This record gives sequence, structure tokens and C-alpha cells, in this order.
Amino acid sequence: MHISLDKIQLIHFFLISFLVSRLMIRHKLPERLLYWLFEEKHISISRLALIIILSTSLLSAVIANVISLLAVLPVILLLQEEYTGSDKNKRKFSTMIMLAAIWGANIGGMGMLTGTTTNGVLIGMLETFHFQESASFTFLSWLIWGLPLSLLLCVLGWLVLRMVFQPESKLSGSSIRARLQQPENSTRGQRITILLALFFIFSSALLSLAMSLLKQHGSLVYAVTVVWTLLYLWILFVPKFNLTEGTKSRLLRYQDVIHGIPARGILWMLIGVAVTVVLYFLGIPKAIATAAMNWVQADHSLLMLLIIIALVTTFATEIVSNSVIQIAMFVTLFPLSRACPQISTEIMLIITLTSTCAFMTPIATPSNGLGFGTVKNISLGYMLVAGFVMNLASAVLISLWVHYVVPIVLAWFA
Repeated sequence: MHISLDKIQLIHFFLISFLVSRLMIRHKLPERLLYWLFEEKHISISRLALIIILSTSLLSAVIANVISLLAVLPVILLLQEEYTGSDKNKRKFSTMIMLAAIWGANIGGMGMLTGTTTNGVLIGMLETFHFQESASFTFLSWLIWGLPLSLLLCVLGWLVLRMVFQPESKLSGSSIRARLQQPENSTRGQRITILLALFFIFSSALLSLAMSLLKQHGSLVYAVTVVWTLLYLWILFVPKFNLTEGTKSRLLRYQDVIHGIPARGILWMLIGVAVTVVLYFLGIPKAIATAAMNWVQADHSLLMLLIIIALVTTFATEIVSNSVIQIAMFVTLFPLSRACPQISTEIMLIITLTSTCAFMTPIATPSNGLGFGTVKNISLGYMLVAGFVMNLASAVLISLWVHYVVPIVLAWFA
């Protein structure tokens, strides 16, 4: 099987993005980012939720979803301590800010091609089966349509949270900033981390663009990518920087690469595999595919078909691991994508995006389970109601975006 150089190039992007995420965790950049976002005055809970969902989404675009949530969980617990109110209101407040962090973590992964493993699975599928638009899916093209979609979903999630929880009270922003400020942190290390993260985004976008525009010189562009990768590895692991006064240290230590990586997601994956096997033997995937095929043959709206696929994938991910349901839906609906070549890529992309957008149950994603299990005093009822509304709204938005906006962007890179 032949794999094109632009897809091999993505492996380098995935590797460096992971190491940059570990660098952010080591130098406590998420806490510092939230510190910068708070103002020296009282802050409304509504605006606080918006800050949390946007900042967590931003982190999740570069850091793995669960890792980004782990980074902000101490802040969520701090906010929970700062809130003063009745037990009922505190339960609502805790649930709201926890959902803002979880939803941001789930949403952010779709903003960049390297944001989540499901994106990589999609690229592998398109490449393996020679989808016509495969060459148009580059790091840069994904960034152009992915980041705006993430932003819209964050705003949508914030509106859903406001509608369900109807927050009214405020918190002291200055008090929160005082508790977030940690003088022992290396501000120099944080500045270097920010520069390396920004350089990663821009340089990887340029390399991806070069690979798209200079296809006849693909080997040369890939060679530059290899040098770029080695340069990053050298900067991260070899030279020592004066990060704290009187002490020199490497930006990233080998133990930092694996330290703190949660293994809890493996349990959800195993549960998802078991549920998927049961559903398979019950004939559920075949029934879904048959119903979808009948819909197309009856000349119903193709856009409505995409929305139905989005809804099925989203709600199926509430009980099945997102990676497992993504692959199961790929296999099940592959004949449908061949029967409708005009929307084949849209079908695969919608499955990929909505498989990361399960906002309803604690077992839907590792981020959901981690947040629900870590933050105390959470209302499962509010989580189910808010997640149900968000599932419906996000499925429709993603379907419309993939059907109308993504093809325009991909056409620029064809």
C-alpha cells in the first residue's frame, strides 16, 4: 500500500504537537493562561463559563483532550471553593463550570488536524481507499475550516449552558487571580513554551502548504520536515536554559513525556469495544446502514441524511468509545459513501467530528468520565439535559458546516 508523503508528514506534526503539549503541562501554561484571562474585578458566572470553554478548547487544539482537561481541573476545583451560595446553587455552579471545561476539551480537538486521534483515523481511511478529496486534507486546510467551527461550537455550548443553568451571580476575579498566581513558576519557561507553540502552528502550516503547492518537489519538502522535526527534538531535549535563577534545565525532560498521562481512557475503550460487539451481533449497524441506503434511494434530502448520520454518531458515542464508534460507522456506512460519491467525504468527516462531540453522559468520552469523577457535587440530571440539547445543536451545526463550508475550503487546495 502506497502512502503519500503529505500523510507521512502528518506523523511528524502529531509527534511535535504531543511534545509541545507536554511542554505546556510541565511549565504550567494552562494555569497562567487562565490567570491572564481573569480581570481585576468581579466576574459574572456566565462570562466565566465562556472563558473556560474557550480557553480549554484552545488548549485542546494543541494538547490531547484529556490532558487539556487535566490541566484545568485544578482551576475548576479552585473556582468551586471560591463560590459561596446555597447547596442547590453550588451544585448548579459546579456542574456548569465542569461542563464548560469538558465541552471545551471535546470541541477543541476538531480545530486542528493533530488535535485528536480520530482525525488521524479519518486521514488514514481517506488515503487507504483513495477518496478524491484526500489530497486536499492538509494541516493548513483543516486549520482554516476547523478553528472557526470550534469557535462556533464553543459559543453554541456557552449559549446552551446559559439557557439550561441561567447563571446570575458573580465571583471575585481578583481573588481568583491571586490564587492562580504562582511565583515559583518559571515565567521564562512559559515564554519559551508560547514561542515554540506559536512557531509550531505557523511552521507546520507553512510546511503543509508547501507540500500541497510543490507536489513535484514533495521529497524536498519532506526532507525539510525531517530537519524541522530534528530541530524541535534538539531544542526540547538537549540544550539547558536558565529557567530559574541559578539553575539550568532542559525544556523537557524524558520523564515529562509520560508523566501524568491518564490511563483511565483505556477502560472506556474496552467498554466501547464490548458494547460495539454486542450491537454488531444484534444487527444494529446493519439496520442503520440499510435505513440510510433506503433514505437515499427514496430521493430524500442529502443534507437531512447527513444530519441523521451526525445524530446517530453523536448519541451512539454516549455509550460507545468515540474511536470505536468512528471505525464502526466507517465500516457500516462505507457502501453508502460509494453509493453517494457526491457526499462521500462529507459522510466520513461528519462521522469523525461528531464522534468527539458526545456531551451528555459520564461514560461518553474519557474527558466526560474524568471530569464527572473528579469534580464533586455534580448534578447528573443537569448534565444529561444540557448534554442532550448540545448533542442536537452541535450535530446540526457540524452537518451544515461540513456540507456548505468545508467543500469551499477544500476546493482551494485541490
